Amino acid sequence: MSSVRWAARAVIAAAALAVTAGQSLADKTLRAYTKDKGFDDLTHAEHTAAKAEARNRKIKRLRVCADPGNMPQSNDKREGYQNKIIEIIAADLGATVDYFWRPYHERGLTRETFQNDECDILLDMPVELQSLLTTEPMYRTTYVLAYRNDRNYAFENLDDPKLKALRVGVFQHSGIREALVRRGYGNLDLHVIAYNTDMVEENQPWKQVDKVIKGDLDVAAVWGPFAGWLPKMKSAPITIQPVNMWEDQVPLEFDLAIGMLRNNVLLKYMIDWSLTRKAKEIEAVLKDYGVPLVRCSKCAVDGDIPSNGAIYKRLRNVSQDRFLKEAPPMPLSADATPDQRVTTERLEAWLAEGADLNLELANAVNANSEERVRLLIEKGADVNARDNQGYAPVHNAARNRYAHLVTLLVERGADVNARDSDGFNALLHAINRNHVPTIEAIARAGGDLELATPQGITPLTWAIGDGKFFAAKALIDLGAKVDSASGKEGVSPLMTAATQIPPKSRTSALTLGPPPNELALDIIAKGANVNQVSKDGVTALMVAAGHNNTAMIGLLLKAGADPTLKNSEGLTASKIAERAQFDNVVGALKLLGKDSGAGGANNSGVPGEGTVQN
Repeated sequence: MSSVRWAARAVIAAAALAVTAGQSLADKTLRAYTKDKGFDDLTHAEHTAAKAEARNRKIKRLRVCADPGNMPQSNDKREGYQNKIIEIIAADLGATVDYFWRPYHERGLTRETFQNDECDILLDMPVELQSLLTTEPMYRTTYVLAYRNDRNYAFENLDDPKLKALRVGVFQHSGIREALVRRGYGNLDLHVIAYNTDMVEENQPWKQVDKVIKGDLDVAAVWGPFAGWLPKMKSAPITIQPVNMWEDQVPLEFDLAIGMLRNNVLLKYMIDWSLTRKAKEIEAVLKDYGVPLVRCSKCAVDGDIPSNGAIYKRLRNVSQDRFLKEAPPMPLSADATPDQRVTTERLEAWLAEGADLNLELANAVNANSEERVRLLIEKGADVNARDNQGYAPVHNAARNRYAHLVTLLVERGADVNARDSDGFNALLHAINRNHVPTIEAIARAGGDLELATPQGITPLTWAIGDGKFFAAKALIDLGAKVDSASGKEGVSPLMTAATQIPPKSRTSALTLGPPPNELALDIIAKGANVNQVSKDGVTALMVAAGHNNTAMIGLLLKAGADPTLKNSEGLTASKIAERAQFDNVVGALKLLGKDSGAGGANNSGVPGEGTVQN
């Protein structure tokens, strides 16, 4: 997210509570959050209105793009578990289901279905699919190995010698195939993608499991639901072994949800409410069809199969290499020709022919060539000269995660606090890259940790609001002020942390850095006033209440947040949550905070006096 977009979002985030809490939701039109904007572009007020509007809203029909031949998930006879689940949800919403049948394996599924206005939703979409807006996850499942009961293979892992000696069936596009190929498997029976599976049942992926039953294959390495329904629904003599715990490179388990266009916010919230109301019925369908259910506390339906952490440990290591270590030099390809190699001799020749010293310095920084940088500075290159994009060398060093070049340039006279043509300095560029070594190098070189953006956002608040949590942690540790006020609304770092809901996907959580709650604890430990108020009287607790951030509420109350404080409109945190219909937040505040403000008392302790009426 660009700094300008963040400024429009983060400064408003806390202050918006004072504006939206007193508005009536009844007179909100749907257009603002169903036609004109995507989910990520909505204001807090619009999200609040959409959730409230969606809670008990009914529709007449629900248009579903479903696969006409992909059992046990779906078929045009409506026999699959996807069919059963969506009909439960549709009935809860007062709707009939209109199907548009389209093979899910065809190219352009998510693009063409919605672009052609063929349907409203797609079923069983991965939560991390960025092109779609998804509901809260319904369930998590995994790939499995399926074999006849009488074989008693009992594999120990994907490297089991027994498995390598057998005939193993895999689907053309599958994570388990990738995991086996990585291990050198050459005995794989490939089931290729077909687009006529509604007419030719033999082409459906589950048929590989049927081949195992008939003895044509020894093992099927398949998506769990394809195997689970055979012993459950057809009494087939099949043993199923989940494989998600056996692989730490290729993800083999996924959270699945219902997908829709990114501007169909109201429908998302309607189905989210329905998933909550109908969780037990959905669970019964999944279990009837034998879907292997992996543990998932955030899913509508939890499971009992252990969830794999190894793959996420690897992702954590990759992220730490990127954000906690200096970027390595880019090695030249072995096929690089002599004219693609910039040597000192060639550089000297270019300079003798009149090459621009400052341009070559910019090139050397971008190439991460300390040798060339030193040479050019010695020859008189200006370490503060701007390139054609308005960046000084120190800005480019920060943007590229070259901490050692930041140090070198400042030692040679670069202004570490200089702003580029957009008003951003090296520290803000390093924050944008979420890169700790560069931030530390800038601090050591005398960088101003409080030098705000052109919109008046301090670096720490900006890092938190933009989701750069590695950078935020580094700034806190380096001594950035934890009680600074940003922008015209006077938003503090703690208030901004209270807007941050932990990411839904574990991948995102690992790649961003320390979770927001940990940052909040660090900020408080450094002496931040937990009851600091913005110019509109908004506190971090009010922000957390307005963002449905229950975990942050417990943390703030434990740290001494006062639930009886009121904003400029006379609303406590509990009243703000009530207006947003965040019942869990209201309950948490009453249980943990004993919020007298929620019961009609004011700060004077006189019941009813000055009470703000809903």
